[in-house]
Amino acid sequence: MKQLTRFLSGLLVVAIAAPALAQVTDEDISDARAEVNRLTEKSAQLGQDVIDAYGRQSALDAEIGRLLSSIEFAKIKLAETQTHLENVAVELYMGSTSGASLSVLFSVTDQEYPAGMEYLREVNGTDVGVVSQMRSYREQLDQQTTRLGVALEEQEAVTVELEQKAGQLQSELGAAQEVYDGLVAQQQKEEEERRRREEERRQREAVRAEAAAAAATQPSSGDSGSPPSTSAPPPPPPAGSGACPVAGAVSFTDSWGAPRSGGRSHKGVDMIAARGTPIVSIYSGKISRFSNSSLGGKSIYFFSDAGDMYYYAHLDDFADVGTGQHVEAGTVIGYNGSTGNAPEYLPHLHFEYHPGGGSAVNPYSLVRGLC
Repeated sequence: MKQLTRFLSGLLVVAIAAPALAQVTDEDISDARAEVNRLTEKSAQLGQDVIDAYGRQSALDAEIGRLLSSIEFAKIKLAETQTHLENVAVELYMGSTSGASLSVLFSVTDQEYPAGMEYLREVNGTDVGVVSQMRSYREQLDQQTTRLGVALEEQEAVTVELEQKAGQLQSELGAAQEVYDGLVAQQQKEEEERRRREEERRQREAVRAEAAAAAATQPSSGDSGSPPSTSAPPPPPPAGSGACPVAGAVSFTDSWGAPRSGGRSHKGVDMIAARGTPIVSIYSGKISRFSNSSLGGKSIYFFSDAGDMYYYAHLDDFADVGTGQHVEAGTVIGYNGSTGNAPEYLPHLHFEYHPGGGSAVNPYSLVRGLC
């Protein structure tokens, strides 16, 4: 990342040192983005580790939830069977025919268990099926309680690892984004200066044209009185066919199908970037609607002119755009964040692709080609 900072800072210094030359061009911005992406590839393993840890954390959350429910169920069933066997337990403890007890029966080995059950059947007329069920629930409860302890320890370790690596990745992406933003700001400043000079030039041309027109009304020999021709301003550059949804330094991997909270599977691509990084429209199209939910947080549903739907989630905030508004590709529509169920320490864009507005398909190759 230090190499990235030196590269981009070099471009920025050149641009600031010689603003009149308009050193920062669209090609420079494109090259800078390519360099950001190339160098962040060196942190690909870190990004992969973050995504893997995020998936493992989600899987553990789901497993812990299932274990807690199952443990509660086993406890209820144990209580029910215990009540059912209360009378038998009293007879075993108080009767004179045997010193055997339920506690002894539950503690015997698997080899001894059948003999104990046969004893209960012959001497006490005990419901063997109920006792076997009770033993099964108790074993299940012990196993699940042990596994719960292990899962909770692993969850704690994974969370610590995830927070550390996510913090490191955020630091690297934030440094790259800061320099990248400076480069874009300098380009915008130069563009404003170019427009100002162009406006001054047109004003001078207009003054000369008025002077020539005034002179043409005066009689003169050998002078046709024709005003000098003026040139039209250059047309704006054509818009590209598509734009990376994250306008800046970004890290992402193919996480389609990875586990997520609540036992869900991932139906998009998580694009990790510094908090506040501009999020833009991938193609020209219309803002369908905004939402703010506990799952996706601040989200945008966007339909391209081709009829495909794109879902942007976990935004920190929306940009100055409205429902039904048509925007061009690359228009800022929001800012990267961690609203909804995204971890605070891992701001990222959850991005989905729904061709024709139908079911989601893996967007990895799409954004890979654009970013």
